[in-house]
Amino acid sequence: MIIKENQLFSQFDRMQNNYQPILLYGPNEGLIRENINKIKGIFKTDSLEVISFTGKYINEQPEIFNDEIQTISMFHDKKLIFIEHPVDNNVALFESIFLNLPDKILIVVIASNLTKSSKIRKLFENSSQYLSCANYDDDLKVNSQQINDLEKDIQKVFGKDIKNYLNHNLSNDRMISKNEIDKIILLYYGSNKEPRLDEIKSIFNDNADLELNKITQIVFSGNPKKVSVYLNKVFDAGIGPVTIIRTLINYVQRIEITQIALKKNKNFDIAIKGLRPPVFWKEKDLFKLHCTKWPINETILNFNLLVNTELSCKKDYYLTNIHCEKALTKIAARGRKYFN
Repeated sequence: MIIKENQLFSQFDRMQNNYQPILLYGPNEGLIRENINKIKGIFKTDSLEVISFTGKYINEQPEIFNDEIQTISMFHDKKLIFIEHPVDNNVALFESIFLNLPDKILIVVIASNLTKSSKIRKLFENSSQYLSCANYDDDLKVNSQQINDLEKDIQKVFGKDIKNYLNHNLSNDRMISKNEIDKIILLYYGSNKEPRLDEIKSIFNDNADLELNKITQIVFSGNPKKVSVYLNKVFDAGIGPVTIIRTLINYVQRIEITQIALKKNKNFDIAIKGLRPPVFWKEKDLFKLHCTKWPINETILNFNLLVNTELSCKKDYYLTNIHCEKALTKIAARGRKYFN
């Protein structure tokens, strides 16, 4: 059964102890994690057992998964089972086990983007006994609501310039946006000073963002030897491989949009006029080089490589750093001939 993200938690009022399995999927990883934390918060008891599986493990060890579901703990009242990265081969087992789930057990299946042809998605959407909840990227409407909530939290009113900046610079991933919003709350909560655009801009350019920006510039400037060194700095800043890859996907999309616009109009300033967020003036010259030196066919190859790498990272959690490094090094190696 398909439900909207804002309907998810009203379902728990009706479930009581007979919980329906839930599928959380979509591109907004931060929103998925936020909903997972909310689900955990519903079980206001210390006697909650939380267990995690992967789809690959379940496929290889179905009897262990089945035993875990059927086993009632002597020390916990309820059990919460997370299944990350499900695979289509899990469907037959799910169909069998989900028919007779014990009370007080909630199963949450977590996936990234699933196509309409996905067997996992079809299983949850076509059954009245299971819940399927898509977690889409945050848009301007969601960002506006987050900004309104932020104003209430710090008890201040933002000017149009600040609202416009936040609307176009908050990430479409809820987790990244929340980190930025938390920094603004720390700056202004309980303070008498009024919010200023220059202060908020400086918050968005903290060390982690600078390292992330640096690795992007290194990759697209054709410096494969520096990729590993700076990539480790980004990892140390607490930024995961999927976030890094998504940042590069966004950057290469901006390059492609500009390259297409340049074919129609040779003026670079006009070509970048429609980009949102706009190109930061300090990065404009380097971005222009990336748009003019990379051939558009290579830009498309880079985009495809990054998308496939994101999928590989989500399929094999333990090799995400390696997949990320290989992809970034490959792009940088491709670009070396254009920047030497």
